[in-house]
Amino acid sequence: MRARVKRRQRIRTITIVVTIVVIAVSLVVGFYIALNSGSSALDKYIGVPVSAGDMGSLYQVSHGDYGPAGSSLLVTSGAGANLVTATGSPYVADGKPVVVYIGADYCPYCAIERWSLVMAFSRFGNFSNLHYMTSSVGDVGAGDYVTFTFTGSSYLSKYVVFHPIEQEDRGQNLIANIPSNYSAEFNGAYPYVNFGNKYIMKTLLPDPTILTGKNWTQIFTDISTNTSTGTVIKEGANAVTALICKILPSNLQDSKSSSVCNAYAISTTNIGLAYTSGASLSIVQLASPSSPRPASLRPRWS
Repeated sequence: MRARVKRRQRIRTITIVVTIVVIAVSLVVGFYIALNSGSSALDKYIGVPVSAGDMGSLYQVSHGDYGPAGSSLLVTSGAGANLVTATGSPYVADGKPVVVYIGADYCPYCAIERWSLVMAFSRFGNFSNLHYMTSSVGDVGAGDYVTFTFTGSSYLSKYVVFHPIEQEDRGQNLIANIPSNYSAEFNGAYPYVNFGNKYIMKTLLPDPTILTGKNWTQIFTDISTNTSTGTVIKEGANAVTALICKILPSNLQDSKSSSVCNAYAISTTNIGLAYTSGASLSIVQLASPSSPRPASLRPRWS
């Protein structure tokens, strides 16, 4: 009888020990998987509307010190050229030039370029319904770089129309078509920005890994305090701003736009390309949802 009781106690003790070990191992494995799958405190913000406070920070850093003169990010010749003149009819809507952005939520180069795009366009108008986003994990560097997504956003300006298209989501699922009057010029690589179909910026040159380990607040601080990361983002914003200024028709230029375009950091940015005007105008279409395509047919960043 005593032997049976002792055996039961031994079995119960072994069961408890095994249970504790299994729980401990599960916790360790779970932590390892979370650490290496990109799951982080940042991910809970994915797809969440940007807070009023952060929208205020975006406006503040966009209109603050523009940073150093000129920009080395616009390259018009050689193997590293990222800016070319477009062909065909200019993109115009309601008498305003149309800037088309094509990117994807998972794209790491789009992640850093969106910071510069949002800053530049905030100098000419206002965004609404921006959402937080991070790029995919472990693609270029660590990945999971904090940024925004233009999906569902709106932009209002008296100077320029901004038409962003996030073609794929963070899981590389196709979520939007490219309208036919954009696809002829689209080079098939993310990120792509077409300025009124006069100038095409294939991509900016910043390395997205400068965003490694940073959250949105830290990047706002970098921009406002001119750290190396903040200065690169500002330089990108100035390059985009200079291109917007280049396509603004004279009838849309006023004291407010001139104060932006004549700022030293903007006016000293050399576009280095001449566009021949005179093509007929083109009214833009809107992108629409689409069913997924095979991965082999999807564009990739340059």
